[in-house]
Amino acid sequence: MNALKCLKAVCLPVAAIMCAPNVTVAQDTGLGSWDWQAEVYFWGADLGGETTTGADISMPIDTIIEDLKLGFMGAIFAEKDDWLFFADAFYLDLGDSAGTSASVGPIEVDVNGSFDLKGFQSTFGAGYKIMKTAGTTLHATGGVRFLWLDGKVEVDATEAVGGSPIDGQVIRENEAGNNWDVVVGLRGITELNDKWYLSYYGDIGAGNSDLTWQASLAANYRMNRADLVIGYRYMDFDLDNFGPIDDLNLGGPFLGVKFSF
Repeated sequence: MNALKCLKAVCLPVAAIMCAPNVTVAQDTGLGSWDWQAEVYFWGADLGGETTTGADISMPIDTIIEDLKLGFMGAIFAEKDDWLFFADAFYLDLGDSAGTSASVGPIEVDVNGSFDLKGFQSTFGAGYKIMKTAGTTLHATGGVRFLWLDGKVEVDATEAVGGSPIDGQVIRENEAGNNWDVVVGLRGITELNDKWYLSYYGDIGAGNSDLTWQASLAANYRMNRADLVIGYRYMDFDLDNFGPIDDLNLGGPFLGVKFSF
């Protein structure tokens, strides 16, 4: 059971996290003056938090990448006059297996563990322009944040007595759940010169979570056909009745490219 608790403490929340990329594509359809953008980016986020038993959760980005089977992140924006509509999402599928052996008195025990974790997070809503100057555009935003986690953990302990294996106990656990929160925030762009500009976003909210918030800041450099983007992003969930997880956070730098046409 200690091995199972360890695997769950480290693995189950991982699906909620981190890593992915940023690209932005802008296009004016010419129909109704709507401007469209689509984004993709790589986010090198570490995972942290705490379980309901008080155990710390910690997984660095290199471990997450090593266990990643499938992952993507993207966003889409539509802007017309003072209005902005947006949706941002990422999906992760992580999996790994490991084994170890230990001596318990005269008995040699082989313990094998595996996990398969899937997670999806999305923030979507609308914004209204509240400030427009020669260098800065600022939208007040409101929307919904959705979090889904599905984690499967299996631990198999086999005893070896006199060189002959004896089947031990196989423990299988499956944790899954949905989390909905309402968030409000700000999204803005500030021009520095012809080549450089800052983009930033922050929100805060609650619902199924006691509290959730995120913030990001990026420096953008305009090139001929694309913009180079580098920044930092942090997201936090103070969860309530969400399986074994009490607090979940992820933060780290991101690097991307924005394409406009």
